[in-house]
Amino acid sequence: MTIEMKNDLLNLPSLQLKMDNIVFDNIDTKPNWSKAYEQLDELLQKVAFNFINYIAKSNGEMPPSTTYWTLYMDITSKLLYFTGLAHSNLIAEDDADARAHIIELYHISAGCIPNALLENNEELISEIKKSIQQLSGQEEVELQVAENLENCMEKFYAFTKSYE
Repeated sequence: MTIEMKNDLLNLPSLQLKMDNIVFDNIDTKPNWSKAYEQLDELLQKVAFNFINYIAKSNGEMPPSTTYWTLYMDITSKLLYFTGLAHSNLIAEDDADARAHIIELYHISAGCIPNALLENNEELISEIKKSIQQLSGQEEVELQVAENLENCMEKFYAFTKSYE
């Protein structure tokens, strides 16, 4: 699966469309969790490597706070969530390590939402909380959301280190 690039940046509409198609075809319409997980995880890895490479080319500096990077992180937060959701439907009930990994993905997803406190993000945050509750059995879940775009990018960059 290739992701289109423009001027050394990911083509975000193309990335969004790929993610939406995977979710629609393999989660919403006729659940095929293994195919959804495989494709979403591959997409997530490519986005992570893209982010790592961007920062490396920028001498370790985080990207600027622009509309492009706000959209990038918005897509990334959803990609993290849907990857975790697909994975959670594939694991055994007693696989504590996999559950912990997926819960971590959900927390990272929440931490990567730009403008998390805006009303239009309430639904995603609510879904993340429900998903964590289902996996952990906890009734109350606290999520740490980013205060600004820089915090989102720092949280995602810390996550990308797991791919290096």
